[in-house]
Amino acid sequence: MTQDHPENFQPAKRLVAAIAANTAFLVFEVVFGIVAGSLALLGDAGHNFSDSFALVLSLVAVRVMARPATEKKTFGYHRMGIVVAFINSLVIALICFFLFYGAILRFIEPVEVRGGLVVLVAGLGFLVNGSVALILRRGRSDLNLRSAFLHLLTDALVSLGVVVSGIIVLTTGWSYADPTITMVIGVLILVSAFQIMRESVHILMESVPRGIDYGDIIAAIAAMPGVTDVHDLHVWEIGSHQYSLIAHIVVEDARLSMFGELLRDIKEMLLAEHKVIHATLELETEPCPPGEECQF
Repeated sequence: MTQDHPENFQPAKRLVAAIAANTAFLVFEVVFGIVAGSLALLGDAGHNFSDSFALVLSLVAVRVMARPATEKKTFGYHRMGIVVAFINSLVIALICFFLFYGAILRFIEPVEVRGGLVVLVAGLGFLVNGSVALILRRGRSDLNLRSAFLHLLTDALVSLGVVVSGIIVLTTGWSYADPTITMVIGVLILVSAFQIMRESVHILMESVPRGIDYGDIIAAIAAMPGVTDVHDLHVWEIGSHQYSLIAHIVVEDARLSMFGELLRDIKEMLLAEHKVIHATLELETEPCPPGEECQF
């Protein structure tokens, strides 16, 4: 059984504050994006909507992850955060393609943009999104919260880009600045989304966790006194930075009671050096050579 995280409720409070601030600014940005006729501003609002949705999903995941393990969910609900992170990144990627489509239409038929209003609203968006991102900054070690943090951080950068497009329109009158910045915004968002998506799939596929060297674990266990071989070793990530491991360990032929200390030493080493919180180790023995007495 995995243990619950005592910090689960603190991230929940931060997520609630982030949802409230982001949603309030979303409504404000939609209204002024329509008034200003800015696709970049409306595109940023669309991304803010996806972020509000992502934050709600992250909040649900945090609540669900706090539930204890059961007889049917023996590892608990830690994978919920990974699933939510994948959904968040997928939604963001889809929104980016709508942004690209709208930008292409603006290149074909330019629309007058009220640069001053765009700069004012986007500048406020930069402050709001940046502040909300800082609220979630401490949770970046968790993939679920990191997906929410990256969304909001990207929003802050997006808003800064919209400010730039408004300034360009004001100073040069170049109408293509708005769709151009929109395209740049979309690329930045896609990069962040694909990073989270790739890491989520990596965990869901039960691949060897990033930062874990499979060969090093094999060598470390094989180097323990009394161990002659290691095989069928599997290590995977239950949730963000929660690693589990199973392995078959071949030892010298001796009484089973003699291996309690060895198993304890291996598990302590796995936890200290590789952050494996749950290790299942199956012992196998090799027969003693004929005429020799086994010792450990």
